[in-house]
Amino acid sequence: MTPPYQGAGMITPIKRRPGEEHLPEHAKQHNRFVNTHRYVIERTIANIKTWRIFHTDYRRPLHTFPDAFNAVRGLIFFTQNETNFA
Repeated sequence: MTPPYQGAGMITPIKRRPGEEHLPEHAKQHNRFVNTHRYVIERTIANIKTWRIFHTDYRRPLHTFPDAFNAVRGLIFFTQNETNFA
């Protein structure tokens, strides 16, 4: 059986096979890379879900939704990077 995400361009962690005691070093480095990026994405999604405004219907004209969502996403990205742009 083929997993549903295979061929979708997804990068997944490498799992230890039964009988293997440890993962090779290259697999550990790959998993660190994947988990670092996955953490940021999952925290961003969690932050968006905690905003109560998203628990109700969108109250503005529907064609303005992409702009509003992109603005929120940009604000979250900006606050997480905390780079001094001044």
